[in-house]
Amino acid sequence: MNHLLNISRSGINGLQKKLNATSHNIANVNTVGYKEQTMQFKELLHNPILNSQAPIDAAAQSSIYRGVEAELEQIHFEQGAFVSTGNEWDVALAGQGFFGLRDENNQLTLTRNGNFGLDETGRVVNSQGQAVDMARYLPENAWPKGTVGIDQLGNVSITTADRRQTLVGKINVYQPENLNQLEASGNGQFQLIEGGQAQLVNEGFTVRQGSLEQSNVNIAQSMTDLMVTQRAYSLNTRVLQSTDELLSITNRMTD
Repeated sequence: MNHLLNISRSGINGLQKKLNATSHNIANVNTVGYKEQTMQFKELLHNPILNSQAPIDAAAQSSIYRGVEAELEQIHFEQGAFVSTGNEWDVALAGQGFFGLRDENNQLTLTRNGNFGLDETGRVVNSQGQAVDMARYLPENAWPKGTVGIDQLGNVSITTADRRQTLVGKINVYQPENLNQLEASGNGQFQLIEGGQAQLVNEGFTVRQGSLEQSNVNIAQSMTDLMVTQRAYSLNTRVLQSTDELLSITNRMTD
């Protein structure tokens, strides 16, 4: 009976994590550059039953199922759809790669969210105020006033009213050695795990100015997953309650 309780508890814990992940996906369906995250499940370790413990007609070596546990989240990096914004600093990546962001400690995080702009000091930043990682050929306070153009490789040029064009910088694009080296760090950003590396790349992508990449969450599938998971959670909860009641009755009868 305790064995059944353990199975139900492990199922409830795993399903709660899946509910959290699915709800998080649904909440971020309109978040620019968001990547869907799902939970993976695996069986808990079995306890082997030796021949002397097993029934005569049992297999030579049997085992006891102990339920499941939720493993780490899997991030799905499939590309989302593009939406045109017309904003000159908005950029999207078609193909591989990530934009780089730098915090106040110059730590690098990666993102597919290219919702960029200029802050009050003229720096190129994201919506959270983090600096966009880029090569700067001129200090930003020396950039001329004019129309911003960003080509397919991320080169940034400014064309003034008299049609003079100045190349002022290049938005860097990074590619990790392996996507499994990335973990979500919030706000549609990813950080490299310990030992992970990302290289600056100049191919395998196309920068699209005036566009943003939408979330890759399939809302219909996510809603279905949510309902199925809620149903399974409810069933496991009922099993746990029923088993607990049976245990209480058994304990009273043996007292």
